[in-house]
Amino acid sequence: MASTLLNAFHAVCAGGGFTRAAKLNNVSQPTLSQQVKLLEETYGVRLLERSARGVEPTKLGEQLFAITRRLCAAQAEAEELLSGARKLASGRLAIGADGPYHALPLIRAFEAAHPGPEVTLSVGNSDEILKRLFVTQLDVAVVSSGPGDPKLFVIPLRRDPIVAMTPSDWPLARRRSATLAELAKYRLILREQGSVTRREIERAFHEANLSPQRPMEVQGRESVREAVACGLGVGFVSRAELAPDSRIRVLAIDGARPEMHEYVICLRERRRLGVVRAFLDLAEAQARAARD
Repeated sequence: MASTLLNAFHAVCAGGGFTRAAKLNNVSQPTLSQQVKLLEETYGVRLLERSARGVEPTKLGEQLFAITRRLCAAQAEAEELLSGARKLASGRLAIGADGPYHALPLIRAFEAAHPGPEVTLSVGNSDEILKRLFVTQLDVAVVSSGPGDPKLFVIPLRRDPIVAMTPSDWPLARRRSATLAELAKYRLILREQGSVTRREIERAFHEANLSPQRPMEVQGRESVREAVACGLGVGFVSRAELAPDSRIRVLAIDGARPEMHEYVICLRERRRLGVVRAFLDLAEAQARAARD
């Protein structure tokens, strides 16, 4: 009984609410609600704060959620061992990435080596992906931030310079590079808060003691490219994530070297899972090949 109640509580926290948790776990919402309520009443505690906006764990609930994450990871590992999924004949691998460019080659290599497991890919900015990784909605992340947290197992995958993009009919388009001071004369097209590209560019301008005019904020790198192509300003992107486009020109940034570092990350407590370990092994091999 205690195990069932703990699993219900974990499902609600991991799913971000009763409705999503019920759908993901194929149970009714009233059942989950009753199980969590019984858990709270059994121990005389409050684990979730309920409001019109949804549910949030209390301080005690956050502590319990940290424990149930470990319990669920151990249970998944045990079930994987007993079911024979360590041979990677089946299973599921949920991958999150801040862009498809670095994740898709890894997925292709993984599926070629291990065709049995089902692979899913979710894309968002680094902050969003890491939040989902921490609540075990994702097994692995391919992102450009996060290596400082001791709960994470991190493989440095690669690093690439950040370059500027300008419309092809602007005077800057006739050049191969520009300084930050020159770029600061134009409106900057920046991604949303939580984007590592944005953080690195803002840091570069700050360190150069430059204050660009008020930037335009857009959602996602594709929107940055389209805004630049339409002549709205100067954008920035990792060189590795450039897509050919005759409407824009790419400039190196003189006097500064903002870079994007890409990492493959998982929770330390989940790195022994067969499908996760297999993906990490491929990432390590790719990282070695990039360094050689």
